[in-house]
Amino acid sequence: MTSTAPDIAGDYPDDFYGFPKVPFHVHLGMRFDRPVPDGPAVVTLPSQPHLVEPDGRHSVAAVYTVGEVASGIAICDALALSKPDPETKLMPLVLTRKAVFNPASRPRGDIRSRAEALGDVPAAAERLRTRRKVSIEVQCTLRGDGDDVAGLLHVYFYVRMMELGRLEAMAGEMMPAMAERAREVLGQHAAGG
Repeated sequence: MTSTAPDIAGDYPDDFYGFPKVPFHVHLGMRFDRPVPDGPAVVTLPSQPHLVEPDGRHSVAAVYTVGEVASGIAICDALALSKPDPETKLMPLVLTRKAVFNPASRPRGDIRSRAEALGDVPAAAERLRTRRKVSIEVQCTLRGDGDDVAGLLHVYFYVRMMELGRLEAMAGEMMPAMAERAREVLGQHAAGG
């Protein structure tokens, strides 16, 4: 059973949760669109000479990369992870528990995604709100030119709501951008700022 995001349609952030600003995504020239305002995000990896193999086809690693990024946006959309919990100010920690990738082809042209959370998404969002943790699956179909399926990716996420201080302590020096993004979402400034 598939489901759409719980009662937040059209309330998705314009910045796609910061994914377009990730240096690797910028380097690849990934594009982020939402053709229908309350619909799924579409992540596109354009066909560029420096990104394709000598035969003009993308590698299966490129197909996987688009699926991984699109799945991350889909989990954020499904569970309304763009905002902290208004009562507790808890922030989400999203972990990938498992990813199953079934490549179908090495496509030519742009690679496009279609990702959606599976199962009872409103119930999962409620579990996250009340129990502060949830497991949820996202399915992403990747297509190349001619609408041929290039791959199918299933990502199994674990999401836990955490206090910002604890999240910062866990992130430490390895993930300063994560802590900065959390502060930005909460409307807080860095220490001393």
